[in-house]
Amino acid sequence: MKTILLSIIGLVAMGKFQSQQLPQSYLYTYNPFLINPAYSGLNNCTELSVAHHNQWIKIEGAPITNYLTVSTRLGRKVGLGGQFMFDKIGMLQQFSGLGNLSYGFLEGKHTLRLGLSIGYNNYRVNPGSAVVFDPLDPIVNGGNQSAGALTSDLGIMYRLQELELFASVKQMLKTYSNFGYANLEGYGQRPHIVVGAGYRTSLSPQWGLRPNVLLKSINNVTQADINVDFDFKKFLHVGAGFRTSVGLIARAGIQLKERFFFGYAYESPMANMASFSTGSHEMMLRMTLCKPEKKLKPMTKIDTVRVETLRVDTVLITKTDTVYLENSEDKEDRLMPNLGSLEKTILFEFDKALVKKDSYGELQSLVNLLQMNPSLKVSLEGHTDAMGSESYNINLSKNRVNAVKDFLIYNGIPEGRIIIEHHGETKPRQSNETTEGRQSNRRVDIRIIQ
Repeated sequence: MKTILLSIIGLVAMGKFQSQQLPQSYLYTYNPFLINPAYSGLNNCTELSVAHHNQWIKIEGAPITNYLTVSTRLGRKVGLGGQFMFDKIGMLQQFSGLGNLSYGFLEGKHTLRLGLSIGYNNYRVNPGSAVVFDPLDPIVNGGNQSAGALTSDLGIMYRLQELELFASVKQMLKTYSNFGYANLEGYGQRPHIVVGAGYRTSLSPQWGLRPNVLLKSINNVTQADINVDFDFKKFLHVGAGFRTSVGLIARAGIQLKERFFFGYAYESPMANMASFSTGSHEMMLRMTLCKPEKKLKPMTKIDTVRVETLRVDTVLITKTDTVYLENSEDKEDRLMPNLGSLEKTILFEFDKALVKKDSYGELQSLVNLLQMNPSLKVSLEGHTDAMGSESYNINLSKNRVNAVKDFLIYNGIPEGRIIIEHHGETKPRQSNETTEGRQSNRRVDIRIIQ
């Protein structure tokens, strides 16, 4: 038995130190920053994740890995982050720490980000932790040894609505060391190429589907992951995957309110290891802190405009619209109002993209203002609450903003004066934990620009 265990551990150790294979992870679909530095700051929130990976339960000396990642957004385009990892397999230990910087070149319908991480890997040999050893082995007799090297990761990601593409190079800096043992051939830190693609779609307002594939390559050896994940109301996540040379992987996650996410994954043991191990486990906990939406500045009444009677679907609407302007200490600003500061909000019913009749008056006053000022343009931004999948909400916000756009065009505003964006559930005005908050988030924000 000891001979068999020693062979297993020895093969793993050889793989780690000759090719420097990166530690395994089954939950990267819940934390893509772990495999690609371009994902730091993607969600405009601060995210802190910790994970524990225990491979090949019941086999003494099998790999145990702990992760910690943190990322945040600095301004509109810059992301910052850090990654820390401790990996232990038998008498071999590895610790790495990396700082990260990412930059968003595009954001909105098209998202394009580039990320770079730079850090340090430290490797240590602790013969006292060897499972089975030969007293004459020079490594054992050499006592504790350590070596280190700089490391760097480079990544890119692109998202077009539901489609997502990404690629990264882990451990770009090639290194070599023999730990000071003259008789050892040595080991090297080798680049790892990671490429993947994913797609998000909605099966219903409650259920979402996320298939994705991942390819990892090192020294002309390629490993492939094929994953399918489902989510229910952004609360419950379940998925399954197949990894070549490893086997089947099952995972699940629960979103606890808006701040905490707990994920778990299980990998069934390969046939040649089923007699010795009950499989592998991985757990993670993520905390998310998002910046609150900025409150609108107080408005000062500057004028009252009479709107002509409008007939819509046999309903007569007569509205007196009051125009407001942001407060200003400059008297000249009060005399000459900045029309670009005018803002309105149109609310929608749950899961609907039809403009409500009680919003016709607001929109008609907007039409009148645009007609009296041909140089002005209008910006429309569509939003939803957090009910339903991300992809479903993106489409719903798009339909809502197009409904308002169609109203303006029908009433004589040229399409070239209308700028539209749709953000789905990503920019809530209030918390989605309450009925009132969700109602406030089902909206189209309107802003006049000069």
